[in-house]
Amino acid sequence: MLKSLAAALVVSAAMLGSIRAAAADPVTITFRFNDTEQEVRGAIDEFQKENPDIKVDLQRIGWKDARNQFLREAAVGQGPDVQHSAQVWVTEMGDAGALLPLDNFLKKDPPSNGFADFVAQDLAKGKDGHVYGLPWTTDTWAMVYRTDLLKQAGIDKLPQSWDDLRADSAAVYKKTGKAGFGFPAGSSASGAIWFLANFYWWSHGKALIVQKADGSYALGVTVDDVADAMKYFKQYMDGGDNPQSNLAASDAHDPSIMQALVTGNQAMGAMPPNTYKEIIKAYEDANPGKPVPFVSAPFPHPDDTKSSMFGGRMLVINANTKHPEQAWKFVKFMASEQVFAKYYRTQFPAQNSLLKKIDFGAPLKGFAEQFEYARTWGPYASGPVPIGTMWNLTDRAFGTALSGQSKPEEAAKGLLQEIEKQMAAKG
Repeated sequence: MLKSLAAALVVSAAMLGSIRAAAADPVTITFRFNDTEQEVRGAIDEFQKENPDIKVDLQRIGWKDARNQFLREAAVGQGPDVQHSAQVWVTEMGDAGALLPLDNFLKKDPPSNGFADFVAQDLAKGKDGHVYGLPWTTDTWAMVYRTDLLKQAGIDKLPQSWDDLRADSAAVYKKTGKAGFGFPAGSSASGAIWFLANFYWWSHGKALIVQKADGSYALGVTVDDVADAMKYFKQYMDGGDNPQSNLAASDAHDPSIMQALVTGNQAMGAMPPNTYKEIIKAYEDANPGKPVPFVSAPFPHPDDTKSSMFGGRMLVINANTKHPEQAWKFVKFMASEQVFAKYYRTQFPAQNSLLKKIDFGAPLKGFAEQFEYARTWGPYASGPVPIGTMWNLTDRAFGTALSGQSKPEEAAKGLLQEIEKQMAAKG
């Protein structure tokens, strides 16, 4: 009897110890990030230091794969707890049931200045009105130039029109043998050619999707408009001033394009500010003490049209997460002022109160000027066809045209027919 009691006490003590040990083990959440680890490593380490009961497993994935991969995983109950998302993907992901609504968190445990302080709130909501994303960063794309290569080519002022840009790019290649305007021309999903195509249309007073006075949506470009854009960018491929190797590049962050700018083998590029900052840092690391030979400037914007977008990223929580409270705690921390002040300095915070404290500085002058000629995605985001779908269709169509697999007119016609089909299916 006494032996049985003693044995029972030993077992109970062991079980209690196991329970306490389990309780002491940190909860692990996964964070899938689409840019470089060094941009957020310090912030994650700080979060774990302040919250020893939560461990963050950082996963990396490229932008071209991020949307499709997350939607596939979420559909079968998998995927990371927290996902780095383009602002324009959130509505679609929320409507697909892939994301956890944040309304209760925002009400019970809001960020320091409340949700009203955040920009792009419309893009954070699903069509059901629920909030599915916390706006994290905001930015715009702009042009970047190597002034030393422009000088070598006899160019003493930055291009003011798309024709100027084409002529200057060709001049750099002809006179220096270096690439002129090197841009990602690949057809992979979520590729950069989507941005360049839309910037070109917008600057000419057109848009792929428009909303009519009666509230309905329609195509805002013709086959000729789309083919014209394809022919414009194809000139760079045919002329050799955008290397054929860039047909395999889809991301503005592509290492080969960034390296070409750093080493002086390319004169011009188009990118968001975080990519530009990394290029500047890489140049400074490789050339200590030397002046940085880069300037930024807006895309051509004839007649003061818009030529870039208000873009940015959000943080979203997987609907399948087993640790929603911990995931929200992490999301809130990553959007805090201390993260942007100390660690995530390659991006601009998507909060009005923090944006007022930003000093763009001389290198980013062109990005600051581009904001004046930037627009929101507007009807693209609220229309019947998800932006991600149009994005992928556009990349594929441009990819076939720029590579010579299809004539621009054929690729343009196929693109618009497919989007019209998607619009009809959505009613």
